[in-house]
Amino acid sequence: MNIQSRLYPAGRLLLAVLVLSAAALYSYKAQAASPQPPIPRGVAMKSWQENGHGGKYLLQIVAGRAPKAGKRLAGTVTSDTNCDADAEGLSHCQNIIELTDGSRITVIDTHNMHVNRCMSPGERISLIGIDKSWVMATTSTK
Repeated sequence: MNIQSRLYPAGRLLLAVLVLSAAALYSYKAQAASPQPPIPRGVAMKSWQENGHGGKYLLQIVAGRAPKAGKRLAGTVTSDTNCDADAEGLSHCQNIIELTDGSRITVIDTHNMHVNRCMSPGERISLIGIDKSWVMATTSTK
C-alpha cells in the first residue's frame, strides 16, 4: 500500500498531461482545418463574420500588386465570382478590381454574404494598402 500511495500523485500527473496533450492536439487540428486565412495584425476585426460591416472589406490579394502600406487608390470592381458559402457560412468571393493607375488586382473577399453584401461589378471603391498581401476597401454605399 505504501508503493500505491507514492505512485498515485504521479499517475494523476501523467493522466493530466495526457488529457491536456489530447486537448491541445484537437484544438490545433480544428484551427488547421479552418478554410479562413488569419486576419492580419493591426486590423480592427475579430472575425471574418464582421468583414464588410459599414462598407469596409478586408481583401486578400491573390494576383497583382497591392498599393504600398498606407497608400490610397481608387478602383472599380469588375467581377464578383465564386461566392458559394463554406461550412462556416462564409463566402470567399473572388473580385477583380481595376485601379485608377491602370493596373488590376484580383482579391478574395471572405465574408458572410447573408450579413454583409458582396461588392458589385461597376462599384467604385477606395483601397488602402495594408501590406503586400492585404488591402482594406471602402465602398461608397454604407
